[in-house]
Amino acid sequence: MTTRREFLIGSGTLALGAASVLAGAGRAARGSTPGRMTMIIDQARCTGCRSCLIACKGYTATDTGHFNTRLLEEEDRHGRTHFTPVLCNQCDDPPCVRSCAAGATFKLENGIVVTDWARCTACGNCITACPYGARSADSRYGGRVDKCDFCRDRLQDGLAPVCVEACSAGARLFGDRENPEGGFATCLRQSTFRVLRPELETGPNVLYVQGRRYQQPMSGEERP
Repeated sequence: MTTRREFLIGSGTLALGAASVLAGAGRAARGSTPGRMTMIIDQARCTGCRSCLIACKGYTATDTGHFNTRLLEEEDRHGRTHFTPVLCNQCDDPPCVRSCAAGATFKLENGIVVTDWARCTACGNCITACPYGARSADSRYGGRVDKCDFCRDRLQDGLAPVCVEACSAGARLFGDRENPEGGFATCLRQSTFRVLRPELETGPNVLYVQGRRYQQPMSGEERP
């Protein structure tokens, strides 16, 4: 079995076609057509259980103290805690790509931003360039840079990202925005969204549910 570390080394030679997740079923359909892979996060559903962090850490085996997905907590004036899951935004115009002189960081045709460890020089420019704090150096591998890549190796096997699979509250949905299916498509159709730091105009592909156009109840796979 190929480990995720082996997958990162030489990722520039591995082609990944578009994959769309059937939200609720936790599966992804394989394909070869470019798309726009997107994660939707519904903060109203997030309970702060950290199952996504635990699953991500266990699967990606990131360096001590570093996580490819994190959970921000904020308390409002009424004493209520609000949770914001954050990860690499897989930007349409990623500053990290522009900063990488070695060409180790680049976008795939489906929009996922990846790092090829065979090319990474560990200069750290991409870490500084990322305005979302989504990249980190792995000291165990000479400072090569790690980040979320939507569990790209799992997508090739027809699986959803582990954070999506682990979220029992249904706060995370994943799919191809150009070819949406299932609950992911329903949420796209019935919701309005915001992105982190919109003033930067990087075009994030992690969307946060801001409101819903329709309030009718949904059940089963069609719920957002």
